[in-house]
Amino acid sequence: MDMNCVVCGGKVVDGRYIEFGICGECERVIDDIIAAYFERLTRDLEIDGEAPYYIYMLSRKLKFLEQTMWWHAYDEMLQKGKSDDEYFMRLEKAIKWFDSNPDIVKKIGEKFFAKCNSCGKELIPGSVVVEQVNGSFIVKCNSCGDVIVSCIVCKRLNE
Repeated sequence: MDMNCVVCGGKVVDGRYIEFGICGECERVIDDIIAAYFERLTRDLEIDGEAPYYIYMLSRKLKFLEQTMWWHAYDEMLQKGKSDDEYFMRLEKAIKWFDSNPDIVKKIGEKFFAKCNSCGKELIPGSVVVEQVNGSFIVKCNSCGDVIVSCIVCKRLNE
């Protein structure tokens, strides 16, 4: 049975979020959003607690992503004569979907971002490290070094 992506309307063929009706292309965009949250939250001095990162993520709005990182990255690409309009259009849809579907986002958080898949450590403040890699960044478990999620589109969130 064919299934359409709940984010973009395209065909759902593969990906780790297939059970949530999300296609592989939108999965990558959602991972960028989640990685950006991890990166931002690791720098946020107000975050100091025992709740998993995804709980903090759910309590915050995506406005800072729209107003800072994504559109700055898009402007930067345009200035260099490059752009990936398809990515940014998909990103805009994903941001709207993310805001409109907190219950599904919570389920994704609980399943993929509450604990490290390799060592089982709970992903709470202080449990991850963010590393810059080739102009992007990856979020790794502080205990075992396993990659939790990566952001492929951006260099860094703007302050």
